[in-house]
Amino acid sequence: MRRRANHLVAVALVVGLGTSCGGGGYGFSPNNNSGSIDAIIFTNGSGVTNVFAVTPTGAPAGPGAPGPLVQINATGVRGPNNTLVPNTSFTWTAAFNLNTQNVYVANAAGLTKQCGLPLPTSGITLPDISPFSSTPVLYYQAPGGGYAPLAPDQIVSTVYMTPPIGVTTQVGYTNYCITVTAVGEGNTAKVQVAVTNTL
Repeated sequence: MRRRANHLVAVALVVGLGTSCGGGGYGFSPNNNSGSIDAIIFTNGSGVTNVFAVTPTGAPAGPGAPGPLVQINATGVRGPNNTLVPNTSFTWTAAFNLNTQNVYVANAAGLTKQCGLPLPTSGITLPDISPFSSTPVLYYQAPGGGYAPLAPDQIVSTVYMTPPIGVTTQVGYTNYCITVTAVGEGNTAKVQVAVTNTL
């Protein structure tokens, strides 16, 4: 686990308009139908709740991984003191962030940077990066070691995101963002993961 954590560059949290995330790594949902949790907290492999990113280049993180990975954990909390609810798991999806009003947190001091727009390196269409596609970016740690693509509707508490192939960013930016969504226990929460070589 520690070796994989070294592949993390950082983590980014949605703070933009119209998102279902609050600050500090919490993803709040107004539609808690089950009553079992009130919010979802995202953390990376080092336990940090407000910084997520992955480098677009680099060696695979391990067997089955197509490239570097950033670890994203989701945990449910309940009540005014954010009591952790054990054994909460979620379904996940990922999509390119196309809203440049969204930002990601670039360091522990809370510095935010604007998300650049992703652009295909060839053609005019960005690839589908959801678990339903043939080019997914979300992986899980397979039994016995290594990584495998996350299946649609697979329920887990931890995923690993890799940068997509054939994507770059617009001129003037050093990053683009991918919105990762966790759904479960009557809640939906989103986090922005920056794909960047420089925070």
